[in-house]
Amino acid sequence: MSESAAAEPAATPAAPVEAPAQEATDWKAEARKWESRAKENSSAAAKLAEIEESKKSETQKLQEELATFRDRATAAERDRERLAVIAKHGIPEEYHDLVHGTDSETLTASAAKIKALITANAAPAPSEASFVIPSEGGSPSTLALNGDGIESALKKALGIA
Repeated sequence: MSESAAAEPAATPAAPVEAPAQEATDWKAEARKWESRAKENSSAAAKLAEIEESKKSETQKLQEELATFRDRATAAERDRERLAVIAKHGIPEEYHDLVHGTDSETLTASAAKIKALITANAAPAPSEASFVIPSEGGSPSTLALNGDGIESALKKALGIA
C-alpha cells in the first residue's frame, strides 16, 4: 500500500505542468459563435412580439391607436399655434426655427424678441448711391453712358465748343 500511496503524489505534480501549455483562444470563432446566437435570438424576439401582439384584445389595440392619434393631434395643435404666432409677428421663414415655447405666452415672447432682433439688425436700404470724387469732394452727376449728357460733359471738360 505504501508503494501505491507513493505513486499517487508523483502523478499529481505532473498535472500543473501541463496547464500552461493550453491552446490560445480563437477570438474570431468566438465572435462568430456569439453573432450567430444573437441572430437566432433576434428572430425569436420578433416572433415573441408577434405572438404578444396577436394575444392583445381588440380593446387594447384600439386604446393604443387612440393614444397615438391623441399624441399626433397635440403635436399638430402646437405647430398650428406656433405658426399662427410667427405669422402674426411677420417673421421671415429662415427664422422660424428660432421661435420656441410650450404655450401661447412663451411663443409670443419668443417671437417678439426675434422680431426685435431682426428689425434692429436690418440694414437700412440706401435711398441713393453716393459717390464722392476725392479730388473735388462732391458727387458726380449721373449721366447715361449712351446719352448726350456725357458727350456735353466731355466737351466742356476738354474746352471744345
